[in-house]
Amino acid sequence: MKSTDKFVLVLVASLALLLAGCGGGSSSTPDTDPPPVDPAVAERAAINTAIMAARTAVPGIDNDSTDSEVSAAETAIANAREAIAAATNVPAAEKAANTATVDTLATQLNSAKMARMTALDEKAKADAADMAKVGKALHAALGGAAANTNALANIDIGTTPVSLGADGLVIDAASGAGSLPDGTGGTTAVDPPSRTLKAGDSVGALGSWMGMDYALTSGTGDAKVTNEARVYTNRGAPTSIPFANDYSVATSGDQEGYYAIADNAAGAPLSMASAFTHSGTQNHKADTDIPGTYDGAPGNFLCSAVPCSTTNDGKGSPSVLTGTWHFKPNVGATLSRPDSTYLYYGWWVSKDKDGDPTAASAFTGIVQPSASPLAAADLTAAGLTGSASYSGNAVGKFAMDNVLTGTGNGGHFTADAMLTAKFGAITTENDNGVTGTINNFRLNDGADDPGWSVALNRSSAWTSTGGITGPTSNATVWSINDNKAPTSGAWSGTMYDEMPGNAPDGDGSNIPTTVTGTFYSEFGSIGRMVGAFGADKE
Repeated sequence: MKSTDKFVLVLVASLALLLAGCGGGSSSTPDTDPPPVDPAVAERAAINTAIMAARTAVPGIDNDSTDSEVSAAETAIANAREAIAAATNVPAAEKAANTATVDTLATQLNSAKMARMTALDEKAKADAADMAKVGKALHAALGGAAANTNALANIDIGTTPVSLGADGLVIDAASGAGSLPDGTGGTTAVDPPSRTLKAGDSVGALGSWMGMDYALTSGTGDAKVTNEARVYTNRGAPTSIPFANDYSVATSGDQEGYYAIADNAAGAPLSMASAFTHSGTQNHKADTDIPGTYDGAPGNFLCSAVPCSTTNDGKGSPSVLTGTWHFKPNVGATLSRPDSTYLYYGWWVSKDKDGDPTAASAFTGIVQPSASPLAAADLTAAGLTGSASYSGNAVGKFAMDNVLTGTGNGGHFTADAMLTAKFGAITTENDNGVTGTINNFRLNDGADDPGWSVALNRSSAWTSTGGITGPTSNATVWSINDNKAPTSGAWSGTMYDEMPGNAPDGDGSNIPTTVTGTFYSEFGSIGRMVGAFGADKE
């Protein structure tokens, strides 16, 4: 090899070694550990986060704050203190400054809490004063009409002044009930005219009985009177009946199968068809079937004698049918009919221009057309023996007015009603008759039970029309947390058979299926209540 060749080889090798040492080719630098993290940084972040949470929660506390909002602010302060205490790598001077910030927030929170407690105490006193005012006014209202001490006398049951119908609830207060104006427009409570309260909102169900509020405000100025009532009914669901049950359908002749709409004015609102939805007057061809519904039943209309026209304002059924009109229902067509026979019970209160109650009472009733399956039980029938239990609910008005302590309360209630009937002649030698208990009270739509119970002592007599005559004295006993008041008040009821002749008990008996009634009770001189109940046979 030439000397020049050796020199080249050595030079190439040296260059390769040099490149390798400089990081050339495929070689890489070795891994290195990350720089150490200062633990004080993480601790400072935790402290700052906790203090920021406290800065957000504490200023939001005021007199309207909830207990949960106050608790959340207290927790934020505690979390901030814990974060400071846990910081072992933060300088003491820095921790002291953070602690001073939290102390300031804690002082702010304590001041807000004290102001809130003062406001809550003042509100509680104001609420108690308002409750006492309502209790005092309603206690007087439940004292009964003039010359009476029984709130049931605020409605003169003897003249049947309470009735429920399509137009509303009619209430005719007794003479001297509260401060209702009389029928001449004066201000002396002598003989107030009846008032028809209009249906309002539904108030849900008590068992199988559905509730609804009724109200009416009349008069102006000092003569303004507001009547309110709450009524529960056991009205059933609508039923379906064959078309021919209510409308006579021709069985022969040219109009066989058709119902003749004899009174066109009365029949027009019941007639619905797409051909009738015009505005103004529309002529129709005679002897031509027009699909539609009559009183909700499907079928066909036909006009058999001209002029044939309908007049409509474009809002639904026609207002006038002109000509001779008939309707042929489809095979099997039915009519929907609402339950028109049912019982009801409820309470009533009348208020003056300031909204203060002046009279209140309770009532029961029956919506019963002439052809009705609902009948009062013949409780004097010789064949009516044995016993039965009834369970349901009661509603009414109550008032507590303690003049010694200046406290009180008033409003409405719901409760459970349990009655036991032992049929047969009532004598001093047996325990026949009806007894009952009203308990599990709930006041003013609340959930708390005040510990009340009212015993309905044994009835004194039956009537042939299903009536339950209450005791002539010592009718009820009102207990509060098992502390019994002296006997007081009055109660009565009526029993009904809602399935007469159908052996509702399955054994052929004629034991009544339903009982309604009213009661009035007192707890010494401080408590009064009036109520009504409806209960079904168990």
